[in-house]
Amino acid sequence: MKTRLNITIEDTVLSYIKSYAAARQISVSQIIEEHLRSIASSEGRKENILEVMDRMKTPSGIGSDDDLKKGYYEARDEKYGH
Repeated sequence: MKTRLNITIEDTVLSYIKSYAAARQISVSQIIEEHLRSIASSEGRKENILEVMDRMKTPSGIGSDDDLKKGYYEARDEKYGH
């Protein structure tokens, strides 16, 4: 079941969203509903740190064979002299 919702937003935002929706051939209502749905679904589920790390890109200069944990502790020891 769909329910009507009235919102108030700035004219410039509305103009942008309307052109964005038109370019993608979807309605403004669909954009708002999808965004609100993504907020609602992410609130109930917290992300695991490993999932976040899987999405991250490997920084340049780090090979796949590098031992990052060892490198972290070596850099920390060098910086703090432990």
